[in-house]
Amino acid sequence: MRFKDKYPELFRQLDPARNSGIDLESVPVSSHEMLWWRCPAGHQWRETPLQRCSPAMWKRGDVDACLYCVAPGCLVYSCGHRSFRSSESTFRVLAHPCAKCEITEHTRLILDTLDDSAAAAVALLNADPYYARFCAQASEIVEWWDEIFPLVEAYFVRMVSVYVAIAAVEHRPELSYPTSSLLGACMLRVLAALPHSVRDELHSAVPDDAGDFRRTHLPGSHNSEVGWSLKKLGFDILDTPLGDDVERRLQFCERQRFSATGERPPIDLEGRHYPPFAHLPRDRESGASSELRGFRSKQLPPRIPAVRVTLGASSPADTDDPLGRTHLGYHRDLTPQELWERARGVWKLRADHVAASTIALVVHDKTVVLVGSITGLTIHRGGLAILGEPIPDHRLIGTPDPLHTPSPLAHGVIDGEGARSGAERPPQQRWATA
Repeated sequence: MRFKDKYPELFRQLDPARNSGIDLESVPVSSHEMLWWRCPAGHQWRETPLQRCSPAMWKRGDVDACLYCVAPGCLVYSCGHRSFRSSESTFRVLAHPCAKCEITEHTRLILDTLDDSAAAAVALLNADPYYARFCAQASEIVEWWDEIFPLVEAYFVRMVSVYVAIAAVEHRPELSYPTSSLLGACMLRVLAALPHSVRDELHSAVPDDAGDFRRTHLPGSHNSEVGWSLKKLGFDILDTPLGDDVERRLQFCERQRFSATGERPPIDLEGRHYPPFAHLPRDRESGASSELRGFRSKQLPPRIPAVRVTLGASSPADTDDPLGRTHLGYHRDLTPQELWERARGVWKLRADHVAASTIALVVHDKTVVLVGSITGLTIHRGGLAILGEPIPDHRLIGTPDPLHTPSPLAHGVIDGEGARSGAERPPQQRWATA
């Protein structure tokens, strides 16, 4: 609905002179465009139509009320945004924009400088030994590296250009983040787009102090809201399509095993803020070996494949229990060996999950009460029992269940950042409710 039709009194307060070039007749009620208003007393200010017709508390029930006439405690910025102050009884008009508008304008300057930063970014990559090491190792490990390298380098130049642009706009003498940390963060993002089979091996080429690009966060010593503004202005810090582009290119290369002709799949980088740059051929085997003598690779967190079984309270076992047990379930007075015998079977676990796991977690009341090794398994009436020994002093005993799933049976990988798990389905098919 048009603002003119729904709020004719407010529409007459729009200042046609200061809103020149805008078709005020067609402005909708829900418009977020900042417009100039003039109240009957002659006060002028900027506000969106949606704000103007809102029943804000400071209007005291009068939708047509003027901010200046009612005069709540308020700061009015030059951009039109306001900050109400209940401790003040008057308003103040400031000559500068609000913090969000300032950082948004600051970020626009950074994006405008990206194109001019590409050459400096390429020069930095040419001279950096960490980048040379990463590319040299990738060329030996990653199949079709020569085919996907232009995409990888485009990503590196794109992210390094952001930091070069930040340094230029903020008049910094150097980048706002250590080069090794910045390039390490890029390397981790590239690894996430590569096949799982090469990630662990290539991980050894990532510097130990690698940073982390989060969804709206650029690491470094600059305004923390730059990342938020970049996202708002359309710059994707995650660069989500990178993985899709690499996957499409790899699939195409794989198909070329059986075809002598064909064109490369189209990779649409439009709108991805990749600055144009001339690719410079260089020897990736070289690099400042003296700088790399103390190179420390980023260590992968420990990855422990595990299965988890959940025990209820202690109860008598069936008379024909496959393992000859008299009782099942958890009791606090049991020794580790007695608890292990109750917990190791018989379950409707998948044999391949058990065979691929290193340890078995025994959980009661959402807490790990025992950890056992896995050396094999035996089959019993369609279920299976785990072979192994209890590990009484394991660090996970007494901690919350790391494979926290609704199902009483689960499998997953436990690492330093938590656990990635998958529940066994269907849970009701357990052979014994231990």
